[in-house]
Amino acid sequence: MKIGLRKLIGCVVALGIALSVYSQAIQETPETMRLTLKEAQEYALQHNKTVQNSGLAVTEAQKKVWEAASAGLPQVNATLDYQNMLGFKMELFGQSIALEPTSSLQVQVTQLLFNGSYWIGLRMSRLGKNIAETSKLQSELDIKQQAQTAYLSILVAEENKKILEMNLENINTLAKTTADMVKAGVAEQTDADQMRVQAGAVMNGIKSIERAIEMAYNLMRFHLGVDMNTEIILTETLNDLMNSGSAEETLTTAFDVNANYNMQLIDKQIELANSQVRLQQASTLPTVAMFYNYTHKLKASTFDMSPNNIIGIQASIPIFASGQRYSKIQQAKIQRESAQNNRELVSNQLLMQEKQLRFSLNNAIETMNLQKETLEVSQRVFDSVTRKYSQGVASSLDVTTANTGLLQAQSNYTTAMMDVINAKTELEKLLNAL
Repeated sequence: MKIGLRKLIGCVVALGIALSVYSQAIQETPETMRLTLKEAQEYALQHNKTVQNSGLAVTEAQKKVWEAASAGLPQVNATLDYQNMLGFKMELFGQSIALEPTSSLQVQVTQLLFNGSYWIGLRMSRLGKNIAETSKLQSELDIKQQAQTAYLSILVAEENKKILEMNLENINTLAKTTADMVKAGVAEQTDADQMRVQAGAVMNGIKSIERAIEMAYNLMRFHLGVDMNTEIILTETLNDLMNSGSAEETLTTAFDVNANYNMQLIDKQIELANSQVRLQQASTLPTVAMFYNYTHKLKASTFDMSPNNIIGIQASIPIFASGQRYSKIQQAKIQRESAQNNRELVSNQLLMQEKQLRFSLNNAIETMNLQKETLEVSQRVFDSVTRKYSQGVASSLDVTTANTGLLQAQSNYTTAMMDVINAKTELEKLLNAL
């Protein structure tokens, strides 16, 4: 019985240890994320710290609106006091009157009746909330663009790696053929050495690309706001992204400068400047408030003439400030005029940027088409030189030159595709269509 019990306890302990180790292994296993470009952008919008801070700024602005509004609502304050004259006696009409300790509870209710600055300040706080919301939209556009740039960088780097790996395979095949030709006496050792050096250069290029890919993935993890150990698998290719939306359609999309978030922020800054002028002008108006005081005598003195209830209205009227208020009004008007000038400047800059981005996209499309033709020609040249080399008509130098030209053409075409997508993204961002 004791032996069986010990075995049972041992099995339970072993099972507990095994489950603990298994649970820890699960926790340490890096998470795997499979993402399309849109999924990556949406995930970044939800988890990126910059966007989260923009959302917090909107929430803070909402609290400030309530803070400004509450200043015009009833205010209630209570005061509890205790006074002891330490046996002091007051002489009155030849009699000595001892002042006893007193204690009271006072409740005061105040209500603002009129204050021009209050209503303007409330409007300014609402404008501040609108600015925070527009800034959040602008931040979301920036994060979507950054996520897309990181996504494309990974795709381009991986595509270049595939190109180099295919090229290395071709070079290795030619190197083996060359070695056989050297053994047969129909080729020289320098030809084999040339192929070996070419293969080594391509291998170094592959290693360099692998490091660039890892850096691109780390940048993607940063934009997504995930742990650096998270494994990310991209499920779209450059061709998928090229076919997902026509760049030519983007070129024909009209641009409304007033819909741009930068212009909207400038317009709200002008509204704030106008409100600032009104705020300074309102400082010349009176402030009227009503109050009610109730005092409950917890311990009253024998000589007490203060009433328990007091109600009244208080008006504060600014009369003369030696030109200070006038100077502040003029400063606010100058700032408003400066904001209006900035609007015209930003509008011109956005219109100029639109033309430049359309030109860049159109030029990128033309360059991509040209690089595609160049790639096709380079591929035909390489195939032809390879056949001639196998027949002993071309030299190893000819093969190396044709291979270098093919690699450059493949890289240029991949880069041209990325340039088209990036130029399209830049224009879509300006159009608020990203």
